[in-house]
Amino acid sequence: MEVFTYAVENIGQIADAGVTLVLAVVLLVFFIARTKDDDARVKKAYADAQEKIEESSKAIRDREDVLMAENAKREELLRQECEKRENLIRKESEKRESILMANQDRMLNSLDKITESLDKLEKSLSKMETRHEQDIGQIKDQMHNLEFKIDHMGG
Repeated sequence: MEVFTYAVENIGQIADAGVTLVLAVVLLVFFIARTKDDDARVKKAYADAQEKIEESSKAIRDREDVLMAENAKREELLRQECEKRENLIRKESEKRESILMANQDRMLNSLDKITESLDKLEKSLSKMETRHEQDIGQIKDQMHNLEFKIDHMGG
């Protein structure tokens, strides 16, 4: 019986070892399956994250495109406003220049008239001076004649 007991004990130990081995294999298969599931979930999560990143990048690029288009419109509006201001300033400058030129022309005309008037005045004064000199010359001649007559009459 001892042999039998020994055999039963050995069979029990072998059975325990077999059960342990089977449980270890089942546990290993379970962990491998779980790891594969984890890998699949990680890959899926990574793919989802990549997709979200690409969507975000696309949204950012679209927003940048919209902002750049708006900026280009704003720059065009500013350029047009600058051109309008420049044209207004140019027109105002031309208007002022034309007014200044007209005023200058009027001043030149006035100066020409003043010059003509001064020339006429000078000619008149010259004629008056000539007449006065002639009159003085005549008066001197007459005084000389009178003196001569007075000198010859008395004596």
